[in-house]
Amino acid sequence: MDTSRPDPACGIRCLAWSVVVLISPGSGLASEPVALRTESFTVSPATQPLVFVAIKNLRDAPYRGTVAMKAPKGWRVVPAARQVTLAPGEVKRVPFTVERGLTTEANAYPIEVSAVGAGATVVRQQNVVCASAPYFKPTIDGDAGEWKDAIPVTFMTGGKRTVISTYWNRWQFCLLVAVEEAKLVGYGRDGAFDALQVAVSPQEAKTGTSSDDAAARHEFLFVWSGSGTGAKCFRLAEPGMKLSEAAKSRRVAPLEFDQAKAAVSRAGGVTYYECAIPFRLMRRQIRPSEGREFRLSILVHDPDGTGIRDWGKAAGLWPWQRNPLAWCRWQGAKWGQTPPFDSKLEWGLCASKY
Repeated sequence: MDTSRPDPACGIRCLAWSVVVLISPGSGLASEPVALRTESFTVSPATQPLVFVAIKNLRDAPYRGTVAMKAPKGWRVVPAARQVTLAPGEVKRVPFTVERGLTTEANAYPIEVSAVGAGATVVRQQNVVCASAPYFKPTIDGDAGEWKDAIPVTFMTGGKRTVISTYWNRWQFCLLVAVEEAKLVGYGRDGAFDALQVAVSPQEAKTGTSSDDAAARHEFLFVWSGSGTGAKCFRLAEPGMKLSEAAKSRRVAPLEFDQAKAAVSRAGGVTYYECAIPFRLMRRQIRPSEGREFRLSILVHDPDGTGIRDWGKAAGLWPWQRNPLAWCRWQGAKWGQTPPFDSKLEWGLCASKY
């Protein structure tokens, strides 16, 4: 079933995200031997990329099984299946090669993966995206017209669309995040306000589990200043900062950061956050070059509407991958009962979307 529809505000087709987990007859969710997740592509599926399936052993005993992938019609993925052996609690990334794939404007590819072993069959279906930034230097002025050659990543929260588009150049990593929402609440000293929270990390970075651990991410907050296309940026975290500091609910005013560029505009019920983060801040961890892979995630704060929109949830992270130390807390946000998902999702830099 095609659930996409035209988006008059951003000129792309938006596809509702769906994740389905199927298990063998007679099995309950708690009895699944493994968990599966197909990672996002970091280059176009038409360029013969590797696609990884993460598999986690949920048992207290070793697991031995077969992992297979079913790609969209007309695609060819090799091998047909791979054998995998896991120790209790172990996670592995199983690679498959897309020998023949097609690129679509919707940027949502139905992938089904299965694991057969330990007396059960586990199947997971996802709409996997290409999460990659083509090379281009946009003007950061709140005008979305320059973003037609980006690769839009779309997800739904509470019936509202969020579309992430990215570019890169030798000097900047750039984002345009289009947020469908009833109204835009600008930054203020009191009360909750809308915001875009962005975390960027090197590919090998992991989120710590102790407040004594050091952060491995660059984290920023972008808000509308309340006038025209004016915007403010706040630097919430940088590598080496203690995670105990990130866990505090801090005032953002002292964290204002003028080295990143931003503009916020609104048209047709959609708020556009256009941002540029200088690579010189991140060059030790992420060098700008074609083919570079790194970690990126976003939280959209819509306190008077859908609440927090979490790309980690939409990208299919496992329920236990929520981590209270993965994102900085700040005053003016409405945090839910459960912490957001981990902030380290697959992303890449490419030459173009074609």
